[in-house]
Amino acid sequence: MKRLLYTFLFVTVAMAVQAQDDAIGRFFGKYLEDSRFTVVSVSPRMFSLMSKVNWDTVSPDLKQTVSKLRSFRILSTEATPYAFYKEALGQIDRKQYEELITVRGGRDDFRFMIRTTGNTINELLLVAVDKDGFTLMSFVGDIDLDKISRLGAELNIKGMENLKNAKRK
Repeated sequence: MKRLLYTFLFVTVAMAVQAQDDAIGRFFGKYLEDSRFTVVSVSPRMFSLMSKVNWDTVSPDLKQTVSKLRSFRILSTEATPYAFYKEALGQIDRKQYEELITVRGGRDDFRFMIRTTGNTINELLLVAVDKDGFTLMSFVGDIDLDKISRLGAELNIKGMENLKNAKRK
């Protein structure tokens, strides 16, 4: 029994370390407690609970989208947004992420990137900066771009309107 408990603890710790081992996870971790940032983090457990809720006003399509997500994180600040934007872009391993959309005009810059395994999109990443601030947003799970775009529109998430026309290469 004791051996089983140690094995469980080891696997749990290894999974937690692995989840924070990627560059984006480290970036979030670095600024998680920084009072200059607004942080939103939805855990896998919350998505599991949300998928079981009877949502009469939500389409089955959106409910299915939510059930396939494992995490959702937003990190946003108005403080020195261009410095944080450059730092975040510097953390992204371009071998792991494929850039889908870039919307740039003046001092505004929105970049959508995906991380895939085979034909499955595992993460959708938004890195954005404009006159109002810097935002880093990450969806992790089994991702359908059309459905995530509709979810973003339903939740009125700034920048997600740029995703609706994305087509994967």
